Amino acid sequence: MFSRKSSILFAGMLALALIAVACAAPTAPPPVVQTVVVPQVQTVVAPQTVVVQQTTAPQVVTATPAPTKASPGGTSAPKTINVAATWGGSERDAFLAVIDAFTAKTGIQVNYESMRNNEGAILRTRVAAGNPPDIALEPRPGEVAEFARAGNLVDLNKFLSKDDLLKAFNQPYLDLGNVDGKQVGFIFKANSKSTFWYRVQDFKANGWTLPKNLTDFTALADKMVAAGKVPMATDGSSASAWVLTDYLENTAIRRMTAQQYNDLYLNHKMAWTDPAAKQALTDFTLFFKPGYQLGGTQGVLAGTFPNMIAQVFGPTPKAEMLYEGGFVSVLVLDVNKNIKPIDEMDFGIFPEGDPQYGDPVMGGGDMAIMFKDSPEAEQFIKYIISPEAANVYAATNTISPNKQIDTTKFTNPLALKEYQQLANAKTFVFDGSDMAPSAFGGDHLLTELQKLVQNPGSVDQIATELENFAKNDYTQ
Repeated sequence: MFSRKSSILFAGMLALALIAVACAAPTAPPPVVQTVVVPQVQTVVAPQTVVVQQTTAPQVVTATPAPTKASPGGTSAPKTINVAATWGGSERDAFLAVIDAFTAKTGIQVNYESMRNNEGAILRTRVAAGNPPDIALEPRPGEVAEFARAGNLVDLNKFLSKDDLLKAFNQPYLDLGNVDGKQVGFIFKANSKSTFWYRVQDFKANGWTLPKNLTDFTALADKMVAAGKVPMATDGSSASAWVLTDYLENTAIRRMTAQQYNDLYLNHKMAWTDPAAKQALTDFTLFFKPGYQLGGTQGVLAGTFPNMIAQVFGPTPKAEMLYEGGFVSVLVLDVNKNIKPIDEMDFGIFPEGDPQYGDPVMGGGDMAIMFKDSPEAEQFIKYIISPEAANVYAATNTISPNKQIDTTKFTNPLALKEYQQLANAKTFVFDGSDMAPSAFGGDHLLTELQKLVQNPGSVDQIATELENFAKNDYTQ
């Protein structure tokens, strides 16, 4: 999934081939054909594929062919369908495993188009030209809503009942794909950004307990500081300030309902000067109290992701905890290939704010949507919500929030824990800054949070400035 944030992240971590979210290709010189070497980062059974790369069109991959089967209604072979997403590297290979299983079962060929950057813009161009892909996996709920309201998307309830979808997913993963009463999509792939990481052996040796709520967190951090330890490491430089927005999104959803959260970030129906929003900003400052962060304020503002992972889980750790998403379990291998999941590094859920809101999960995801209806496209959508597809995906340690997964298919215990956090979530909200206009979520919010890190007592001022920016940014 390559959202705006993860596109920034990807630029700094291309060697890991991880974490990833136009109209038909014009005549061009012969494409360069390359055989992909799959990085040995996740346990992935990679299909034998050839990648065709062109400078003027999305990368296209045809999954491993299967024997052609007749269409259910006749003797002709089923048509090939095109499926687009942002995924590359191991994320792409995990999805190709699902595609291969689908093709083997149905005989329907699938061309996968990897739209690595600006998928929304490419899709809009393709829609305008009359040749969108049959199906897309879209990481931006706002763009899905735009396509739906323009009449570009198929209502999935035409061939899938609500009960069919609820067998696979909890309601929050369907709500994001319900636009004006039409079920135009669902979250197929998800990642938690409510994972709070810690050094297991240090916690055991010192008798520390992972904090359940913010009061527990400050009490634990104070104990660590008193013992000469550094509680946390955070990267919040200009290139990595999205880490700060992730903190705030977690404190926000722990001080308000999911509807209020969406009103704050998605459509600005809720003001940043609202008491709940100001409380979320206040909670944010608790993580940046003097002595709590490695290097203090300047350490945070100078840190570039993923340096903080090495500061906590590298060979010479300097801090005890860090906050960021489930992808930390894979990125850690770049700094410590020998670290042992669960025994040496583990996570719990982000500390609770107001108990009435429980333990919601904030995260990112990719929504399956259909631009062109056909029997083959319908079969594909039905397949990817099935237990069979969910298990193929799980075997690659890639996470779908599908409730029907056989959890024994996961080989990475941290991937299993992240899946359980997502699948069991009673409240799931999307990364707020990725739902906001780019001028706000990708610029003004970042700089205001950096200012708040420097001056934690300026909550009222920051809230007012955010509201003033929002009034302009959401009307552009």
